[in-house]
Amino acid sequence: MSDEIDTDMIEESLIVIDRACTEFKKSVLVRATRERDWQARHKADNVVVSFDAVRYAGHRRTKDLMLVELNELCQKLEQTIGWSCVNRPFDAAAYEQALETVMLAQGAVYSALGIFQPCHKLFPGMGLRT
Repeated sequence: MSDEIDTDMIEESLIVIDRACTEFKKSVLVRATRERDWQARHKADNVVVSFDAVRYAGHRRTKDLMLVELNELCQKLEQTIGWSCVNRPFDAAAYEQALETVMLAQGAVYSALGIFQPCHKLFPGMGLRT
């Protein structure tokens, strides 16, 4: 890990994550509330809580906690995508879009912190060769 941290990139990543949360709320959370599907609303609320945890850790400038919260947010989104594919397939695309956005922001945060982690979403057609 590098000692120099690119705080501007982290701030931009937090803005991207915040926008992803806003879009997620507009689509999934509003629809679940309007349709009175409380199970879907509960799942969406859990994802929003994870978004909030990432934002809180980012604003507190706790880089280790932010990395943990980003990882947990990605895991929560992946789990909820699986649930959504079975129970609410029309919401799965919104969950997938949020996950893709968060994973790109996560790659930017790792880069800003000087940590190497391959981001496969940046180069989807390029395979890893050993």
